[in-house]
Amino acid sequence: MTHSNNPRQDLVLEAKQFAIETAPLLENSQDRIESARNLYAAFARKNYHALLIPEHCGGRGLDYTSTGIVYEALSYHLPGSLHAPITTAHCAEMIKSANTEVLRDTYLSEIARKGLAVGFCLTENSAGSDIAAITTKAKKTREGYVINGEKTVVLNHAIASYFIAFATTSPERGRAGINAFIIKPETKGVKISAPYEVEGLTGSVMGEVLFDKVPARQKYRLGEEGSGYFLLMETLDKGRPLVAANCTGSAHRAFDIIVTYTKQRQQFRKNLFAFQGISLKLAEYATRLNAARLLYLDALGRIDAGQSFTMEASMSKLFASETLTDITSFGMDILGYRGIVTSSLIKKLYQEAQLLKSIDGTANVQKMVIASQL
Repeated sequence: MTHSNNPRQDLVLEAKQFAIETAPLLENSQDRIESARNLYAAFARKNYHALLIPEHCGGRGLDYTSTGIVYEALSYHLPGSLHAPITTAHCAEMIKSANTEVLRDTYLSEIARKGLAVGFCLTENSAGSDIAAITTKAKKTREGYVINGEKTVVLNHAIASYFIAFATTSPERGRAGINAFIIKPETKGVKISAPYEVEGLTGSVMGEVLFDKVPARQKYRLGEEGSGYFLLMETLDKGRPLVAANCTGSAHRAFDIIVTYTKQRQQFRKNLFAFQGISLKLAEYATRLNAARLLYLDALGRIDAGQSFTMEASMSKLFASETLTDITSFGMDILGYRGIVTSSLIKKLYQEAQLLKSIDGTANVQKMVIASQL
């Protein structure tokens, strides 16, 4: 790869080359778990699973802005494939924010140097946006804790070398009773379901994880007693503009597909792009794409500068995910039957949009966060 005088442009070119080399891995997905492992290993070989992990721990040591730019490039050229490394990045951020320096560096070094995936165990059947409603319990013992409960919608569940699991030690205390624990999948009492059949989840796995009397020593608790909720909120705040970068890259890919198609497809002796009802809509989407990029870059730049970013992070996620949803929906309409065949990329992007709408909080959750900051 040739290098320019712009390091971030070099990162984009590197991501494009990686995508060209890695794309064949997305074509053979008969075995979901094996496919997910192979794709994740490819990401790990380039340290794309450890972009934010410090260099002394074996990661790339990038700032948030550069990481977002890489995510946008990867999601454009390998749409639908970023769920696994982004999930690990979220978990690594939680580890970075908690525990002693020795333990923190140990976990981060293992994740980065060994190419490990981490599963995020938060959502339950009765607890999604209402995090304080989780029923998974961590009962204190002489050695630490015993964890009981069931987690649904766990990304990386079948390929993870670690789980970060949220449980309550004191349900009556609400948020103040929530803690996060690092748990190995091979720990006695951990049971992992078969992967869900999820449209739009390319090369990744998602499923349920059951904790049945699972022991966890106190040193595997992240942060101080009762700090789980605040660690989670900080992680989600930092993660939302990164997910927005993912949405932006996928939306841009969908946009380019639509523009190319409408300029080639002839109807009534002229191409579809010549109809103002289509070209003016695409002009609107071009504007929204640029705005989505500026919003996530603003939020990530604020994180890098040590400024407040909670509101801007939610704005970026809200706007980018809705832009992706609208562009892909428009594409499905414009391409007609060509958009619904199994091999259609616009269909895959549309399915990914449905998934990304809920990652790190739905649109209404983002609006609630934004309103709380006004």
